[in-house]
Amino acid sequence: MTNKSIRLLMLVAFLGAIGIIITQTYWVRKAYQLQEKEFELKTNLALRNVASNIAELKHIQLPIYSPVEQISPDFYIVQINVQVEKEVLAHFLQASFTKQNITTNFWYGLYDCMSDTVQYAAYINMQGNVIDDIPSASFKKLKKLNYHFAVYFPNRKHFLSQQLSVWIVSTIVLIFILILLTYLLFIILKQKRLSEIQKDFVNNMTHEFKTPLASIQLSADVLKNPTILLNEQRLLNYATIISTEAKRLSHQVERVLQMAQGNKGEIQLSKSLFVWQTLIKETLSSFDQAIALKIATINLDLPTTPISYFGDQLHLRNCISNLIDNALKYTETEPVITISIGISQQLTITVEDNGIGINKNDQKLLFKKFYRVNTGNIHNVKGFGLGLSYVRLIINAHNGRIECESDLGKGTKFVIYLPITN
Repeated sequence: MTNKSIRLLMLVAFLGAIGIIITQTYWVRKAYQLQEKEFELKTNLALRNVASNIAELKHIQLPIYSPVEQISPDFYIVQINVQVEKEVLAHFLQASFTKQNITTNFWYGLYDCMSDTVQYAAYINMQGNVIDDIPSASFKKLKKLNYHFAVYFPNRKHFLSQQLSVWIVSTIVLIFILILLTYLLFIILKQKRLSEIQKDFVNNMTHEFKTPLASIQLSADVLKNPTILLNEQRLLNYATIISTEAKRLSHQVERVLQMAQGNKGEIQLSKSLFVWQTLIKETLSSFDQAIALKIATINLDLPTTPISYFGDQLHLRNCISNLIDNALKYTETEPVITISIGISQQLTITVEDNGIGINKNDQKLLFKKFYRVNTGNIHNVKGFGLGLSYVRLIINAHNGRIECESDLGKGTKFVIYLPITN
């Protein structure tokens, strides 16, 4: 499956998931609204029954209009035109609410129109407990011209939510499944990318090993010729080629092994005291042939005072070597490479070139293992995509960090920050 097909599939899946969530949310909201209407109807019916029971008990006539008035979604008043005892009202309310399957707790109170006060107020737990010591001031008062009682449901929203428990649980399960599927899709894409990276790594490794092996094989075939012994200079040249290419192979193998150890947290640093100026000059000497071939210019901005440092000299030399190698590789003509050292709060080593540069998107992934920047028209640049990842690994092991500053067509600058050691 192509990357375009995968992106299209992800877009369709994402839109489908959003549609499912929106639809589920819509139906949960509709169900909640229906529960609200059902609660209001049942409450009105229950309160009218209470008013009828009181009228029958007190032998009075109820008004022709509905005695129940809804002040707010959770507050109701009922006109009864007569005084009623607290225990009687509580009994009628509990019985009527139970019949309508309204099991949420409530407050109730009776308004006395003669004294313009709340005659009594209480809180009823539908399990049967009645709390009498409720301050009357905490209950709403509505001035009416006759007796009325009021009912308030403080837990109305919670009660309605409980009625929708199946909907809520199903919604949570659905969202969890969508999150799980998204995670699985992410894992699949990650595995696909790792598979592609592994394939590229094998191809790059094959090319990296093929060239030195071919040179070694060719040199070995020449050395088999007995006449080569008559020309000591040719013998030395081919022996040198074998030695150089063998070191190159050894260096590549060592790099792969070091990265493997670094990923396992097994990398070991062999620290010793050295001078940075000496290390940089020794590193540059190994690039004499490449510098001459590319007609490169090397600018050194090094302090005259020796900068001593306690660290792994071999690994740090490899880090500088990788940065110089990249500067030579990714500069098309006549590279100009500037290497400088600064020291203030921390030690900084800068390697700057005038190469092709790196765009902002690639800079975010630059230090990831196996990642290689697209080189455009430069097709002769080979590698494993391990160099900068190895550099960051070593610098981090020295409690430092490395940063990249670059713009396309304007060159690249790598800055290593290391803590000052005593």
